[in-house]
Amino acid sequence: MSFRLSSGTLDSMAGVFAPPKRYRPGTGGGKGKRPQSSGAIVSVMAAAMAPRTAPIAVRLRSDRQVKHAFGGGSHAVVSGHAIAAMERTARRVPEVIVRATGRQHGGGHVLANFSYISRLGHGEGKQVALYTSDEEVLHDARDMQILAQDWQEWEMGGDARRKGATSISMILSMPAGTDPERLRDSALDFAREEFANRSWVAALHVDRDHPHVHLTIARRDHDGRRFHPNRDDFFRYRQRFAEKLRDRGIEANATPARARGIDPKHEPIAAIKVRGKGQVPRVDKSRAERAQRLHESGVGDPVDAVLASQQAIVRRAYERSIEELSASPSLADQVIARSLEKFISTMPAPEANSARAARLGDMGADPHVRSLALSRSGSEVDTLDPLSAALARSRDMRAGIRSEEASASADDPNPADRKRHAGPDLERLRALMEQANQPPDQVAGKPAEEMLRRVQERDREQRDRSRNRDGPER
Repeated sequence: MSFRLSSGTLDSMAGVFAPPKRYRPGTGGGKGKRPQSSGAIVSVMAAAMAPRTAPIAVRLRSDRQVKHAFGGGSHAVVSGHAIAAMERTARRVPEVIVRATGRQHGGGHVLANFSYISRLGHGEGKQVALYTSDEEVLHDARDMQILAQDWQEWEMGGDARRKGATSISMILSMPAGTDPERLRDSALDFAREEFANRSWVAALHVDRDHPHVHLTIARRDHDGRRFHPNRDDFFRYRQRFAEKLRDRGIEANATPARARGIDPKHEPIAAIKVRGKGQVPRVDKSRAERAQRLHESGVGDPVDAVLASQQAIVRRAYERSIEELSASPSLADQVIARSLEKFISTMPAPEANSARAARLGDMGADPHVRSLALSRSGSEVDTLDPLSAALARSRDMRAGIRSEEASASADDPNPADRKRHAGPDLERLRALMEQANQPPDQVAGKPAEEMLRRVQERDREQRDRSRNRDGPER
C-alpha cells in the first residue's frame, strides 16, 4: 500500500504549489448578466443569510485547489503527485518556461510572425521548419501567406469592422543543455493535446544558449470560440509541458516561485529589453525613488514583512510534509523528508524587488538612479553591466591620456619628446587601451557578436541624438 499524505497536509501543500486565485468580475469571456429584479435580489439575500455547513464549503474549495496543484484522481494518486513535485523541487530540477510573447492583428501581422519564427529570408542554412497543426511542414512563403490569410478570414467571420487579435504567440523554453529534438517533440505533443480544436504553428530555435519553441495559435477555434488565456491557463500549460518533457526522459518541473523558496521578481519583458539596450527602464527609477523615500523616512519596507509572512507559511507547509514523510515506513519517503529538510534550511531570506535591484545592480548606468538605489543598500556596488562598465573605463582611460598628454606638452613644447616625458602611467594607460580594444570571445558570459551589436546600437543612438540636436535637417 502506497504512502498517503493526510488531507490537511495536501491542502497546505496545494496552497504552496498552486498559483493564488484572482476572481475578477467580467473576465470569464461570457456575456454580461442582466440586472436582477427585486424578487430575485430578495431570494439571493435570503439564500445568503441561510445557515451553511462550513466543512462542506471548505472541502469543495480544498478539492479544487488540490486538483489545480496536483491533478485529479484518488487520494493515493494525488498524494503521489504531491510527493513527486516536492521531491523535484527539493532537487531543484529545471523549471519550464511557458509565457505569452504577443498578439497578431491581421493577416499581414500573422505572416510577419510566421516569417520571424521560421527565419524566412535569413538564408537557406538559417531557415527552420514551420510545423502546423495539420501535420504539415512549411518552408515556402506562399504557403505561409495562404495560412495567415485563412486565419484572418476565419477570425473576422464576415465582420469587416472587427479589430480583435487574429493569433496569440507563446514561447516554450528550457535551460541550456536540454536536448533540442526531444524539446521540439514535447512541445508539438503538448500543442496537439492542449490546442486540439485550434490551428497552430510551431518552430524550434537553437540560435541561443537555451533551446526554445515558438508557438503561434489561432485565437478562434474550429467551433468559432475565442479564448483569452489567463494565469491559471498558463500554469496548466507549464504543468502539461513539463509532463511531456518527463515522458521523454528530460527532468522538468513546473512550480510557482514561492514553492521554490524564492520571491517572484515581477520583471516586465519591456524592462528587460530596455536594460539590454543599456538604458534605464521606468520601473528601475520608481524602485530607486521608493527606496530613497523609505531611507529618508527611517522606516522599514512593509513589503519585507509581507514576504516574511508568506515564506513562513511555505516553511510550515513543508515542515508538515516532512513530519509525515519521516514517519513513513518506506525508506524512499524518509530520504525525501531529509532532502526537504535540507531544502528549507537553504531557503534564501525574502527580499523586496527594490532591495534586490540595488544589490544585484539592476538599476542601470544612470548616476541618479544608482545613487538612489545605493542609499538603501548602504554599500557601494558596481551597478553597471559589463558593457557599460567597459565603456566607462574606456572613457576614463581616454580622459587620462588626454590629461597626461596636455601636461607633457606644457612641460616640453617639443612634440617629438612628448612620448618620452609622458611617464610610465601614460604608457600603462595606452597598454590598457590596446588591451580593451581587442574583442574577447566571451564577455561576462555573452558572445562577442552580442557585445558588438550592443555597441553598434549605442553608437547609432548617440549619432542620431547629435544629428537631431539642432532640429531635423531639410
